[in-house]
Amino acid sequence: MEEERLRKSFDFLGLTQEASVEEVERAYRKLRSLYSEESLATYSLLEDSDRQEKLELLHDAYQRILQSHQHASTDLVALERRLDSLSPKSQVICIDADYKQTPGLFLQQLRKGWALSLKDISARSKVSVNILQNIEDQRFDALPVPVYLRGFLREFAKMVKAPDADALIECFLALYNKDQETKLSHNTEINRGV
Repeated sequence: MEEERLRKSFDFLGLTQEASVEEVERAYRKLRSLYSEESLATYSLLEDSDRQEKLELLHDAYQRILQSHQHASTDLVALERRLDSLSPKSQVICIDADYKQTPGLFLQQLRKGWALSLKDISARSKVSVNILQNIEDQRFDALPVPVYLRGFLREFAKMVKAPDADALIECFLALYNKDQETKLSHNTEINRGV
């Protein structure tokens, strides 16, 4: 229920839930000026009571989002403390995936070894849970272009303290490119009627 209200608050401000505090504040100020008494844009469109209601809804949405960000920041501080308390000596991580063949599975095993959820990684790295899941599952068709993917992989690898992150990233991108080439070749054959 609260998650739905939060989503509607972001919608009211015309933002996605990944919006930063700065973006939320900018959208709030813009809409507040739009519904103000001095605004020519809404002067003849809204009655004073309607305008006031919009301002109250806007304020409520803004406060709800700020509270959720504050709660997320508190969660992030707790996560960072937990991560700082873990060290390779205190944490046994068993990895049997080969990062050259299955880099997504390798990242997943590292993440689970550190007892982190995808939500934990997302909160700290600002990479969406959906993208992180697609990286782990190596769903190349659901991933962004390499210029963005490289940054997401770097953040993920950093969060799970992947050894030789550069090599892992290059292996992942090589598999991604191979998948894209295979699909392109297949589509070309279909278009030719082969």
